[in-house]
Amino acid sequence: MLSQALSARLFLAGKGLDLHPRRRTGLEGYPKRWMLQPDWARRAIAAATPPEVWLKCAENICRGLGLKRFAAIAAIVSVLFATSASALDGVQIEIVSVDEQAGRMAVSVQVIDSAGRPIGGLSTVNFKVALEGAPLSVSDVVSASATRVPASILLLVDVSGSMQGEPMQRARSAMQEFVKKLDPADQVAIMTFSSGVTLLQDFTANRSQLSQAINKLTPTGDTALYDAVIQAAEKIGSAPAGRRLVVLLSDGEATVGVEKRAASLQAAQAGGVGFVALGVGAQIDRPYLAELAGVSGGRFIEAPTPSSLRDFYVDLAEQIRSQYTLIVAVPPAVDRSVPGRLSVTVSLSAGSATAERLLNPLPGATAPPFDLGVGGIEPGQRLGSPVTLQPVIAAGVALARVEYWVDGQLVYAAAAEPFSYEFDPGATAKGSHLIEVVAIDTRGRRGEAQVPFSIGAASGSILPSAGVLIAILIGLALLGAASFMMRRKRRGLSGYVDRIKPWAGKMAEISGPVEGWPAAPPPLSPAPPPREGPRARIIVMDEAGVRNGRLDVIREYAIGRKPLTFGTSESCDISVADQEDGRIAAEEARLWVRGGRLVYHKLTTLSAMATEGVTSGWHFLESGEEIRVGAYRIVFQFDAPAEAEEGEPEEQPETHPDDTGELSPPQEHGMALREPGAAPWQL
Repeated sequence: MLSQALSARLFLAGKGLDLHPRRRTGLEGYPKRWMLQPDWARRAIAAATPPEVWLKCAENICRGLGLKRFAAIAAIVSVLFATSASALDGVQIEIVSVDEQAGRMAVSVQVIDSAGRPIGGLSTVNFKVALEGAPLSVSDVVSASATRVPASILLLVDVSGSMQGEPMQRARSAMQEFVKKLDPADQVAIMTFSSGVTLLQDFTANRSQLSQAINKLTPTGDTALYDAVIQAAEKIGSAPAGRRLVVLLSDGEATVGVEKRAASLQAAQAGGVGFVALGVGAQIDRPYLAELAGVSGGRFIEAPTPSSLRDFYVDLAEQIRSQYTLIVAVPPAVDRSVPGRLSVTVSLSAGSATAERLLNPLPGATAPPFDLGVGGIEPGQRLGSPVTLQPVIAAGVALARVEYWVDGQLVYAAAAEPFSYEFDPGATAKGSHLIEVVAIDTRGRRGEAQVPFSIGAASGSILPSAGVLIAILIGLALLGAASFMMRRKRRGLSGYVDRIKPWAGKMAEISGPVEGWPAAPPPLSPAPPPREGPRARIIVMDEAGVRNGRLDVIREYAIGRKPLTFGTSESCDISVADQEDGRIAAEEARLWVRGGRLVYHKLTTLSAMATEGVTSGWHFLESGEEIRVGAYRIVFQFDAPAEAEEGEPEEQPETHPDDTGELSPPQEHGMALREPGAAPWQL
């Protein structure tokens, strides 16, 4: 059946029948690109056209000629081919415009399939962007149809005398349809050219004004094609940033300002906006229109007859509505002070395509600096003899000039290899100095490096050596550790939170004699007054009151070998008020002086020691040291031992034998003491 359909196609072609579907059959099965090409190109298209397209065309022709049998065969085969070829359609991409700012690009692109239909639903994963081969990050892809990003289109229309008659009538109708198909927010401007260039309508979204301007198109005069391109490139540059496009319609070669051909191409390239160049008729300047589309990143399309203009403009409006805008980040390391080639690649399951555009230098952009080092000297080095300095650069950097500065003064400059400098420190004063090296490469980029150094014994400050720095750090660490230990020792009992009240505080005092108990023995004769012990004192301060400026909360007590009791009970020698809910017991501790030191013994009940594992606390304070108990601070001051009176023998301490027969020191407070550092069992 396939061979019969192909035979029918060949038979009809051999009979010289016109296969143009619009003119002969009136059916839509054949691709529109057939009628947009001249006769010499139709044979080339026929060779590249897929078989299923020819089968559809054969089906239409057979139906028109009444060959129903052949039409049915062609229809079946065309359906089979269409099903298998739907995933094989190619993809095309076009860069419509590029809007660039420092660090950012907005690249508008158009993606279509092989039949010219827009492809939707693309995202960042479908696009890759590179500048001079270096990948750039695509941060977002904005679809015009989804976000309704307005477009700015400039219609550049040839109204020379050769456009009279049908060409101008078809052109007016096609442009009216083009304006209707655009989004309501899209702006359009109309510029005409004949012997001169005229802005017929500035950018506007008012469809009524645009329709009136299109109806005013009147052919007359010569063709100032190159002047029109120059002014159109300038006009589209003033349009709002975003998607921008110039649509040029021409039917002939330039007859006015022919010397401006190169200038017009340069202006189109510098504008960064694509020109869609549409040539209608057989007298168009094909080489120029194709080159114009190439340098601007646009397209060149050839319409064989004026009647094909409407389809072209309608398709173009649909493509504009489905464009994508790629938001591209440009890192500072990218040099935009020079021209660069931008490439955008789209990848789909049906294939991939790449579009390129040459970008001009970004106005105001500066070349990024390159890394520069200095060889022949180390930072902080002390110089005593001449050294050879040379720049150290990365591979691929070509130097054009190198300058050497010492303390802000230019001492040497080199504009050719080897760019080295013999520096003699003998001509420089002793002390600390700075060498600065400034290099410029052949691309105009700049690199800088600074190296501090010294000469001889510095009269000013010299950077300390590594050994000195280490010694200073060790000393500071030791000083900090000692300070920490002193503060920790002085805190004393401030860390105790839970305190156990002694047993004495839990017993009620007996006010009188108890029945059945023997009478108390008569009092003994008073003991002789004890010899005065060491002259010492303790100062008890309420810290909260001191901070409030109260001096009455500071009390001073004389203390010696006889213990003083400390607590909240009124019977204590040093009675204080407990302001922190039981942190100080009724009889908290006993204090006395021994060996020039203050002994602080915290009292704990035997039951607490047995059941709760709490032990009594012993603290020894030197003169000037302090402890904190609750809200109080206790400071110990020791003056000097009292001298014995003249002629009085020195009192010998009373001794008592223990179980071993050895003597132990007196225990005035009823408990044995151990020296700091002694083993727990050594009293």
